[in-house]
Amino acid sequence: MAKKLADIFDGMELGLGRTIKLCNLLTLWQSVVDDRVGKRTEAVKIRNKTLYISTSSPTWAQELSFLKKEIVEKFNDKAGKEVICDIKFSCGG
Repeated sequence: MAKKLADIFDGMELGLGRTIKLCNLLTLWQSVVDDRVGKRTEAVKIRNKTLYISTSSPTWAQELSFLKKEIVEKFNDKAGKEVICDIKFSCGG
């Protein structure tokens, strides 16, 4: 009877349930990348199976784009299923 909020919304694919799922997925970013990358990047959103990452500089965005395929695989592995197919990196400041 005392289910966690996440369990209640787990089966929902729209509205609040979907938002909670996406927020939980964004937190995976820090466990996918190492500390050095994690300090210079931030997972912003997931839309249409694309993960949007803000980086501290254009150089970081370019470097990470070379590792995109590997990062997508690691992210999906952490999620336990395919949740993203692509990553867009952009300089956020």
